[in-house]
Amino acid sequence: MQATVEAGKRRAGQRLRGEVNVDRLVAEGLRLGQRVYIGRGVVFDTGHPWLIDVGDDCVITAGTIVLAHDASTRSSTGCTRIARTTIGKRVFVGAGAVILAGARIGDDCIVGALTVVRGEIPPGSIVVGNPGSIVADVASFGERHRQAVARGPVWPHSGWMSGLGITEARKLEQRDALAGGVSGYLRAAAARPEEVEPVDSEHASAPTTPPRPGP
Repeated sequence: MQATVEAGKRRAGQRLRGEVNVDRLVAEGLRLGQRVYIGRGVVFDTGHPWLIDVGDDCVITAGTIVLAHDASTRSSTGCTRIARTTIGKRVFVGAGAVILAGARIGDDCIVGALTVVRGEIPPGSIVVGNPGSIVADVASFGERHRQAVARGPVWPHSGWMSGLGITEARKLEQRDALAGGVSGYLRAAAARPEEVEPVDSEHASAPTTPPRPGP
């Protein structure tokens, strides 16, 4: 009974915030893998959720739009184009990206923030821009950042983020350490419950949030 009440409150809160209810979309056919992170304000095509597949261990960050239809064809053909849209496994999608109908993103890709993705993206690619273009591969990207992590600076999440106990002294320490365009890193930690879109446990579970790299 308590679980039902909590689920109702959660859905009401989602409506007030303008968020899509992923549980409902999964029930209507959205295929969502295991351990998928869905950020605030992510929009899946509510008219055709059964045409969307998202693989295991994906990170879909805030404001992303995933479409399975294109109504721009209506004026010239009298029809709306629909197509299957596929996001492979272990894909990171940056904030505000738009995944157009028919896009096929391979495993282990990184999609930059605000990128518009169409067509096929080979596995292990980094794609950025509008229209999205492949600019690098994930293997070399990962190696470059592993070397940077080894040089530091690196902090844990706990005690070094807003809401997780960071002190004024540590804020100043971070600012000083990152002066002059230097990048630092936060080690991966479990996502805070309020950051994870609840989904049916048969289709996805609360993930461990991976690092948030950007191309």
